[in-house]
Amino acid sequence: MKLVSTATMIKRLEGLLGTRDLSEWEQDFVRKLAAEAASGQVTGLTGAQVDKLDELHGRHFA
Repeated sequence: MKLVSTATMIKRLEGLLGTRDLSEWEQDFVRKLAAEAASGQVTGLTGAQVDKLDELHGRHFA
């Protein structure tokens, strides 16, 4: 199994914004993470945020 960086997961999920693949809540979540990544704050994610990011990424890109 290949490890994927947090930044890569966020970037991939950003590609799903505006589609029906993500719920409205999930799209808001991805937008928030993308904004944090753009400002260099992605290292401050909580454990729950990382878990949700892993779950979303795994559902769409595993």
